[in-house]
Amino acid sequence: MSETNSAEEALRQWSAVAAAWDKHRDRLFSDVRSVSDWLVEEVDPQPGQTVLELTAGPGETGFLVAARLGRSGLLISSDFAPEMVAAARRGASDHGLDNVECRVIDAQRIDLPDNSVDGALSQFGLMLVPEQERAVAEVRRVLRLGGRFSYATWAPPDRNPWIFQIVAALLQNGVAPPGDPFAPGGLFSLSTAERNQELASAAGFSDVIVEEITGAMRFDGVNEYWSYMAEVAGPVAELIGSLESERIDAIRATLEPSLEPYKSGSALELPLAAVATRAVSG
Repeated sequence: MSETNSAEEALRQWSAVAAAWDKHRDRLFSDVRSVSDWLVEEVDPQPGQTVLELTAGPGETGFLVAARLGRSGLLISSDFAPEMVAAARRGASDHGLDNVECRVIDAQRIDLPDNSVDGALSQFGLMLVPEQERAVAEVRRVLRLGGRFSYATWAPPDRNPWIFQIVAALLQNGVAPPGDPFAPGGLFSLSTAERNQELASAAGFSDVIVEEITGAMRFDGVNEYWSYMAEVAGPVAELIGSLESERIDAIRATLEPSLEPYKSGSALELPLAAVATRAVSG
């Protein structure tokens, strides 16, 4: 596995699951609604302001911001995958939001002028960016003085059985997801409070706070969990899609006993934990 996950690979992988994210946008949003609410409250959008959302996916978190900005404000909803941006554009139209501009933007090279936005946010995307220091410096550059940047990343894998259990089952059957999950660009590369404090402070932000937000993903049973993860889970979904049926059967046979502690009747409740960071442009 490479030390740094490839931006080109990431673009291909997340473009491939964009249709599934569009299809499941309501669930993807509701499962982590508490995280979205925290991010929006910490950005504190005001009518007439301009706010940038990076790594927006289908855009639902940013749409909460747009509702607060009013007609004179502007939300720039962005993602590096054009297919995700197209999904966000459809979502903005469905919500009747006319103060949303959907753009393809690479968080590492934000195509906006200096001091041009009042706030910025990113939910579960910054850890997937290979050049994280550059991305946070870019956010600092485009923020006006006193502007807030809030973002969420995933806490360590033992705090996130929703993804840990399926990856463990893959590994136990000799199937390794690509990349290093703890290297820049990996799912758990920004999983500690200390790392996020360091990252924001090094970019020149002040008044940095980091909190853990917990929740759970609920499924009707193992079949629903497997089907959902096989569609939306980025590189894991792509990997599952490449496997022969016999290997999938073996992985599922390994996975199902490991999910027993999370069963409530026939349903599943899998914990999740996010690391949420807010920093102010000084």
